[in-house]
Amino acid sequence: MANPAEHPLSHRITHWINLINFIALIITGFMIHSPYQGMPMNLVRNIHFIFMFSLIFTGIVRFYISFFTKHRDFKKFLLDSHDVKTFIPQIKYYLFIQKDHPANPNPYNPLQKLAYIGLPILAVLQILTGAILYLPMAFPGLEATLGGLAAIRGFHYVITWLFIAIIAVHVYMVFTEAVDQFWYMFFGKTRAKDKTTPSGKTTTAQP
Repeated sequence: MANPAEHPLSHRITHWINLINFIALIITGFMIHSPYQGMPMNLVRNIHFIFMFSLIFTGIVRFYISFFTKHRDFKKFLLDSHDVKTFIPQIKYYLFIQKDHPANPNPYNPLQKLAYIGLPILAVLQILTGAILYLPMAFPGLEATLGGLAAIRGFHYVITWLFIAIIAVHVYMVFTEAVDQFWYMFFGKTRAKDKTTPSGKTTTAQP
């Protein structure tokens, strides 16, 4: 069952703003990468920049909330010895190889923690490579160190696909393990709903 204390309004708002940011950046990024004839490139690029700055601002706000407010939750994302022990069993469970869900006293399992830690790191790398691509003259040293614009463009493209993979896995985990939490994150409340996990076990989320 979704616990409102674990998803205060500030967390939910930044979560959905970031989702919009990522979707907009991915779509406009692919358009910039493979423009079609007659595409308003300047408009698409400006939209890309708007959502980039929105991502940066929202990321800073979420970082501040995580460490310096009453809703700080950074400790929930720290890996511990239990995560090391359950890492492989958790993968087996999601791949339907293992029937029983690994016992987990933490709000997030090790795969979720890695995803949540990895996203901001990838975001910083993506912003950096994007800035170099747009203003290579401002980063001559970094451009040379990273192998030139062609290599940097490749890094930028690969990171985009990593974002897509992480988001896809995140959505899969939500709809196989915590549909009630999705309902709460989206609407601020839960509803009674049967839920089937990958192991075939059906549970009911109560509002």
